[in-house]
Amino acid sequence: MPSNAPSSRSTAGRFVWLAAGIVLFGVFWTIGWHLIAGRIEAHLPAQLQQMAGQQAQAECSNAEVKGYPFRFGLFCDGLGYRNSQLGLSAGSGALRSAAQFYRPNHIVSEVDGPVVFSGLAGDGRIDWQTLQTSVFATSGGLDRGSLDTRNISIDIDSAELSGKLGLRAQRLTAHVRKNGPDFDIATYAEQVQSDLLSQIGAEKLTLEATLPNQAALLDAPFRAPQGAYQMQLHRMMIELEEGASLEIAGTAQIGEDGLISGDLNLTIRNQHRFAELAARIDPDSGNLIGNVAPMLGALDTVPGDDAITVPLTIRNGAVSMGFIPLGRLPPM
Repeated sequence: MPSNAPSSRSTAGRFVWLAAGIVLFGVFWTIGWHLIAGRIEAHLPAQLQQMAGQQAQAECSNAEVKGYPFRFGLFCDGLGYRNSQLGLSAGSGALRSAAQFYRPNHIVSEVDGPVVFSGLAGDGRIDWQTLQTSVFATSGGLDRGSLDTRNISIDIDSAELSGKLGLRAQRLTAHVRKNGPDFDIATYAEQVQSDLLSQIGAEKLTLEATLPNQAALLDAPFRAPQGAYQMQLHRMMIELEEGASLEIAGTAQIGEDGLISGDLNLTIRNQHRFAELAARIDPDSGNLIGNVAPMLGALDTVPGDDAITVPLTIRNGAVSMGFIPLGRLPPM
């Protein structure tokens, strides 16, 4: 009877070599991972300075790279930013981020609140229950990014405002991207309450806009638009109760002085309910809206639907609806 001993020894030898190869791969992978993590930590201050620019400083306190074996993630106890040119400073809570080793340019992160900021235009505080981000990075900055936050509160105190501004929302999402040479932004908020309009709340807020030739806003270091620039407002909409809503669309120009000019369209849906809601805040305003509704109907540029669409004109910050002056907008 032939012996199978040589075959058994051959099979065992292959398993030994396979096991040895796996162990060696694990050793080299571990060494390589920690070398890369060490380089990230060593070069982080220079990278932050490059991202912030010459007139600013960015800080990631107690930075540490984690995620072994298959991820690389930057963890910080807190984030800080100071820009002497803009007179702006800001700080937030801890950062936790991660990127898969096979897709290092896609970075997801969580940030703890609050963000506290101070600038020439005023001071503020932003806090939330959860805040998550997802960005696709390039060698020169970002290609696109998204933010999703729950139970967010925003408090701003500025001399430009008649009083402190407080906003609350159950959820807020924001998306930005480079679209060729242009910069696209979309922001959505749900169940919004404001201290200035405490009697009513918005079920939804929507902002969708494009800034032509401003894709560099996602480059590092960040630079605000230089000189006058244009904004294509695809939709800015406030949805209130029972189908009442306001929607603004059109093209606006922001001058070097920050003042806005443009010829927009204002669409009011369920104007009677809108007048009732306005009366909760200010009875005189509600009566005014109710009284001018028939005149606005005569200005309707899209007759035949269930809404009134009227021209909204802005000239160097002065706003008028048809022939009715509405007030002034502060500089951007």
